[in-house]
Amino acid sequence: MTNARGLAEDTPAWRSAHLAVSQTRASTERHELSGDLLILTSSWERRCTEIARARHGQYRMAAVVRFAEEGISGRRAVHDDALDALATVHADDTFNLERMPTAAVDGWRDALVELVSKARAAAGRPIDVVADVSCLPKYYMLVLIGFCLSSGAVRSLRLLYAEGRYAPLDSNASLAPDHAFTEGAWRSLQVPFLEGRWSPDKKVEIVASIGFETFEARKLIRLYEAERHRLITPHPGFSVEYGEQSEREAKSLAHYLDLDEQDILRCPAGDATSVAARVIDILDSGGRFKEVGLCMGTKPHAIGLGLASLVRSDFTLVCRMPDRYVETETPATGQTWSYELRDLSATTPMQEAFANI
Repeated sequence: MTNARGLAEDTPAWRSAHLAVSQTRASTERHELSGDLLILTSSWERRCTEIARARHGQYRMAAVVRFAEEGISGRRAVHDDALDALATVHADDTFNLERMPTAAVDGWRDALVELVSKARAAAGRPIDVVADVSCLPKYYMLVLIGFCLSSGAVRSLRLLYAEGRYAPLDSNASLAPDHAFTEGAWRSLQVPFLEGRWSPDKKVEIVASIGFETFEARKLIRLYEAERHRLITPHPGFSVEYGEQSEREAKSLAHYLDLDEQDILRCPAGDATSVAARVIDILDSGGRFKEVGLCMGTKPHAIGLGLASLVRSDFTLVCRMPDRYVETETPATGQTWSYELRDLSATTPMQEAFANI
């Protein structure tokens, strides 16, 4: 397994937020998972079922997130059944979530908050949550992070992310220069529970994690008329081709924004803690700027931005939501990342026992 990199758990920044963070990368079957609540996400991508290869204990409750869009390949229905079976075998109870369009942000926000709240009420104490975010849109993943780590309802949140397998550019449309993972316009949404504080007297500095769809990213970044920009790009990537494509996209966007090389921050594609460390450094030296984080890159990088927002509560986090997601097929590589966020201020069973004496 790969140990956590970037900001260590015992640094003052983590301690001041009463937060402990660890990340590991290992073959999927080596991950041992258990908790009070298991959250799964079905998708047309095969890697949404990769989590079934991990070693699971027993959960009190499980739920499967199913969006209304099913695609045309028929894979989604197969994956629905596989994840339902996983939930049934490993959970004492299952919670049915209403199917809603991916873009129904208010509905899904409320549903996720209700799910965690019900599990917490059933347990009678702060709970341990395990969530597979491989195919969960970044916005909803960040909603989970924000609510779970700010509400006191959760003592640990463990996020699992299965790496995707990308073929060479000339044989896989998902990395072709003209390919898009989304269609239509992007909406700019502040992340609930991670909104930060606006400072109208300060100039805006954008800290943007970027991926392969930088044309839409240009329009979103320009909306803020920021004084300064920083780009976080996934390099090295999960494959050589991934890294090469991310470099091209980063340099193109930097040229468009008239940025210097020093304004491009390169962090490994799966490394959330190094992103958090770099962003916290920016926040601590910002001074006259109001920093806004835009999550438009990898999910691990979005986790890093979420961590920075938990540690520095004035950092405003914004995520994009497209009109539509394009059906793609990205199988798993067999390597899965685990990010565990632990609320050190949450009451432990021993503390509760003493409180009830």
